[in-house]
Amino acid sequence: MVRGWTAALLLALCGLASCGKDEAATRGPSGSTASAGAGGVRLPDISRKFLVVEPVGTSDNPQGRSYFGRTAFRPKALSAITAPFAGRVASVAVEPGQRVEAAALLFTIESADVLGMRTTLAQARLKLRVAEEVLARQNEMVKRGVGLEVERFDAEMKAREARGELERAERNAALAGGGDGTKVHVRAPVAGVVVSVKAAPGATVQSGGEALVEIGDPRGLWVVADAPEGDVAQVAQATGAEVTIAALNLKVDGRVAGIAPKSDAETRRTPFYVELQDAPADLRAGLLVRVAVSGAKAEGEIWLPVTAVLLKDGSRRVVYVEEGGRFVAREVEVGDERGGRVRVLNGLKPGERVVMRGALLVDREAEQLL
Repeated sequence: MVRGWTAALLLALCGLASCGKDEAATRGPSGSTASAGAGGVRLPDISRKFLVVEPVGTSDNPQGRSYFGRTAFRPKALSAITAPFAGRVASVAVEPGQRVEAAALLFTIESADVLGMRTTLAQARLKLRVAEEVLARQNEMVKRGVGLEVERFDAEMKAREARGELERAERNAALAGGGDGTKVHVRAPVAGVVVSVKAAPGATVQSGGEALVEIGDPRGLWVVADAPEGDVAQVAQATGAEVTIAALNLKVDGRVAGIAPKSDAETRRTPFYVELQDAPADLRAGLLVRVAVSGAKAEGEIWLPVTAVLLKDGSRRVVYVEEGGRFVAREVEVGDERGGRVRVLNGLKPGERVVMRGALLVDREAEQLL
């Protein structure tokens, strides 16, 4: 009888000891009742009731897709003016943001090459005048019968040669514009807004070198945005686009005008271009915008609430998937975010159960939510 009571007491004490070990094992360093092992995190029932765990589904995302972009001048709407001759900048007549008309003075340079061209032009004019006088005299002499036809013909050939030299000299000198001496007045080829000025008085410039002044046509602005490589086919099928310009507090309708022929090698994103309808008069280049593309099919995509995705180690995006009563971290690749939901590109399959809300209770080391 005593032996039986002794055995029962030993069993009870052994059970209490094991229970204490299990409870201690389930406590984390901060007093949490979560147990994080190699197979994931296990939470007690009292903590699980604060989580929302749901199976992952797919959607066709009827709201379309959105991407970040910027306003920019179309290539044909931006004129880059370089120095027509090597020389030194004498003066600059414009500033960035200034509106200019066609033929307006932009800057002036002094060039020894121009002086040589204008000297050649003056010599060609003098040579032609002398040749024409000789030809006129020979024609008069032949008419009176005292001149030789061969001499008249030679004078005519020299006059033609002088005219050709003068034409070439005039074409070359026309590049320097009006004026004389060493100065060249460079003028605007088109009307528009001065985008940038890199010319500075005293600076040495080379013919056809760096653009000294850029002029943009405000009517030629469009939007340049970029999309992940996997979205290009859907963007190409878009039926419309809505551009949100936060700096001007307005939205503008547009259409996808084209897609770049290559992707960025580092970001793996592809630029696409959006033409604007009824662009505002105060629109300018370089504004940050958001482009919502409509009509782009997106069947079978996975979208999660932003509360489901955690940021780890500054760059890793993870979600917690329920597997066998435990929550296992799963690294995912995400795309665009809209309306409090984020698109998952890789890392999840439909039907997997994911912590939609309360993920920070599972992983308190996460830095922040998306």
